[in-house]
Amino acid sequence: HEIEKRNMETWAQVNLASIYNTLERLRKDKMVVAKKEKPGKMPEREVFHITGKGKNKLASLVEEAITDSRMPEHNFCVGVAFLFGLTKKKALECLKVRKKNLKHVEEHLRKLKDDYRRQLPVNWKFLLYYGIEHLRMEAKMLDDLKRKIVKLRNWSSAVDHIRLDIRKIEDLKKRFSKLEKLTSRNP
Repeated sequence: HEIEKRNMETWAQVNLASIYNTLERLRKDKMVVAKKEKPGKMPEREVFHITGKGKNKLASLVEEAITDSRMPEHNFCVGVAFLFGLTKKKALECLKVRKKNLKHVEEHLRKLKDDYRRQLPVNWKFLLYYGIEHLRMEAKMLDDLKRKIVKLRNWSSAVDHIRLDIRKIEDLKKRFSKLEKLTSRNP
């Protein structure tokens, strides 16, 4: 399996269990075609090939992914946004686990970089270096966040402050909604 060989379950979060359902959907949408092949003495297998329509869709998705300036949804960001829903101790523990996980992934990427340095095309080298630097930056930011949390003297007042900010945001949303209704009536 190319997915296992390239370790895509880790860095691209491709789940092997659902890959065949995805391939069937792509086949139905005429993005890929399957051909039976029998390499040497190996058992016959289906090999999927991308179609012209699939190449166009892929190109469109890649362009969108690279040029999209919006902040992508990310579970970690949501977690940090609601960090005060945890106790201070639990928040610090979670950030420690996050950093440990980042270090583990960084070590894995460094090993891949070292093992395949001469074999990788330039875009894959870029992805490895980008991933490593991104992980290092996030680890530094986690350390900074942990230091700020440790310095907070009253965790519950920080929670109350967040609640006040949410009320202000809700009030602003209501005001903007009223303003939109008024401006849509009077072009």
